Amino acid sequence: MEKSLNYLILSTSPRLGGNSDTAARYVEQLLQAKGSGVFLNPSRKKINPCLGCNLCSRDGKCIQKDDMKEIYELLPKCNFLVLASPIYAMGLCAQAKALIDRMQPYWAQKYILKQREPTSPERKGLYLLTAGTNFNSVFTGAEITLKYLNNVLDIKEFITLGFKGVEGKGEIKKDPSNFEKIYDALRLLEVI
Repeated sequence: MEKSLNYLILSTSPRLGGNSDTAARYVEQLLQAKGSGVFLNPSRKKINPCLGCNLCSRDGKCIQKDDMKEIYELLPKCNFLVLASPIYAMGLCAQAKALIDRMQPYWAQKYILKQREPTSPERKGLYLLTAGTNFNSVFTGAEITLKYLNNVLDIKEFITLGFKGVEGKGEIKKDPSNFEKIYDALRLLEVI
């Protein structure tokens, strides 16, 4: 990246120290030496679900008064977004889905109001998904939702990593190749 790295890591798991949270913390350790950024766990914040009121179509802003305001302030400044989520019922966890649903103001800015801000054309993304099961299509539902997120936030270059069979808390640590995959993805994205 030509610009200095400004990252936002959203570790959405309600289980602190769980597998997706552990993966997100590893990314944070690697990125701290390369730039500045923020690590947030939205499950520890008060983030309401989208009301579906479409009032954001008037001015590109959400009317709700909750902790999503912090994320709305951080997103325009970041050029690297990391979202980590466990898979629940073959999709993103509720905390991740609520967060993505609340990106509706950015959709309104882009498609209704025809504004390109606050997105950055150089924005990249890394998505870390963990699942206790080994089903072949366990990540498919989440990947579809993340494609929407990429579109709304103009994330042109991204990598999605899925880790299967990691049910128990911290189980992702048992296989060092999991962290090698994360490291390799960050190198491919040229953020480390």
